[in-house]
Amino acid sequence: MSMNKKSKRISCLLGIAVILFCIIQFGVIPADQEKQEKYAQNQTDALTHDITSIEDYKSPYIGNASNTGNLFWNLPLNNVDMKFEIHSETCALTVNYLDTVWNIGEEKVQRDLIYNSVAAMAAIDNLSGITYNFSGKSYSFSRKQMEDVFGSPLSELLEQEKWSNEVQDKLSAADFVEQFFS
Repeated sequence: MSMNKKSKRISCLLGIAVILFCIIQFGVIPADQEKQEKYAQNQTDALTHDITSIEDYKSPYIGNASNTGNLFWNLPLNNVDMKFEIHSETCALTVNYLDTVWNIGEEKVQRDLIYNSVAAMAAIDNLSGITYNFSGKSYSFSRKQMEDVFGSPLSELLEQEKWSNEVQDKLSAADFVEQFFS
């Protein structure tokens, strides 16, 4: 009789374990993967990017190639292959994207480049300017240009709520974006 109770308890525990396994395997894990995929997708667009993802790449100087690369691989357009040239004497940066503006979409590229420029200049204190080269097109932004529009110092924008209000909300307006390209 004692063995029968023990068998029932073991069977009951085994049943609970199977139920919990199924909940985790078919409910929790897929939901978590979906959140991670959505977050990664949001990181490729200026309007949904989480600026806190670049906190580890703040630096007083542009000279660290690894830091600069990691910064840009955590900003919008991170899904486009790119190469970097750091110009130490002028504290400037050239980002060579290995794609065309037409292929990515001009509106997206323009919005993301403004975003990336402000973010990079806010994160790297002595970054004076950035030139972005695409196959067939090139864009340049200076620190002065960004400070004239977004205020100085740019590093004060890197708090999530302030960034959202002062940078992302403005970038959703086409006329705001166009001022940088006319």
